[in-house]
Amino acid sequence: ATNIMGKIIDITGLMNITGINHSGTIDVTENMSGLESNPKDDWLFLCLLVLKDLSQRTDIKISSIANIGSGNGIDIIAELKLFKNLNKIIVTDIIEEILPQIRKNIESNLPEESKKIQITYVAGRDCEPVKEKVDLIYGNLPLIMVSTDELDKNRATTTLTEASHYLHLSQGQNDILQKYSLLSQLGFLLSAKEKLQQGGMIITLIGGRVPDEAIKEVFHRAGLGYRELYCAFKMQADPEFLEQYAKYETAEQVKFFFYDYEKASKIIKDKLQIVVPDIIKNNSGEQLKELLKDVRLNANQAYAFAKDRRPVGHIAFAFEATIL
Repeated sequence: ATNIMGKIIDITGLMNITGINHSGTIDVTENMSGLESNPKDDWLFLCLLVLKDLSQRTDIKISSIANIGSGNGIDIIAELKLFKNLNKIIVTDIIEEILPQIRKNIESNLPEESKKIQITYVAGRDCEPVKEKVDLIYGNLPLIMVSTDELDKNRATTTLTEASHYLHLSQGQNDILQKYSLLSQLGFLLSAKEKLQQGGMIITLIGGRVPDEAIKEVFHRAGLGYRELYCAFKMQADPEFLEQYAKYETAEQVKFFFYDYEKASKIIKDKLQIVVPDIIKNNSGEQLKELLKDVRLNANQAYAFAKDRRPVGHIAFAFEATIL
């Protein structure tokens, strides 16, 4: 996602491909997340598909939502269009100064809807700023944990998060969640569980750059049941962040899962008749990993690819989590 001072982004294409009837633009300032040029390459594509599905389900009634780390307000615009019983939305981001612009984006797209519904804007980490229980919590949070000085240097809170906030969750050097930088995801899930209404659900988007047992462990440790809703194959934007993965991989002596984008896209097309970056229907992430194992790259190889200007891919997941 590009961060350019005062950039107008048309969100009509993203809304249309996910079946949401809305056209409009948002304005993103520095520190806000933008939108990939092909909206299907964006994480918000997965987010909006899930929101659309949830809004059509008859077994659940969603009247309150907390959006953790909104980044630009697109998720909230979609919710205001989709959920008919909404009366409360909480919008958070860790960077306080972007909240007024997120608010402007929402109000300029849906002036009537945003007047009718109570929308609260609060800054903070994970679900800490959420003061009451809600029916749905949505988060797409950064995976790679770095030290505070690294974060200050990068300011890239879309991809990096501060390790010091989550290290207390580690069970020691060999903790699989520490090795694969999933302690921050565990921290988010634990904080979300506390703010969830009885029968509510958490939607979390996780990059499939980690082994399945690490994903199982993160939900298990949070005491949550989970299921995979969507899986997609995406181009890895921001090649400079592959360097962060490579560093983490070397330090923890693990291997992250990336892929030769061109070869993997061809396999997906030949074997599954799906054109990347469409959703991989009827196949779980585990099946997709198995299918692509011959074109897998670790993070150091992926970083070398990116320096060579060769495209790198990764698997992306949307999960639904509920209290057991």
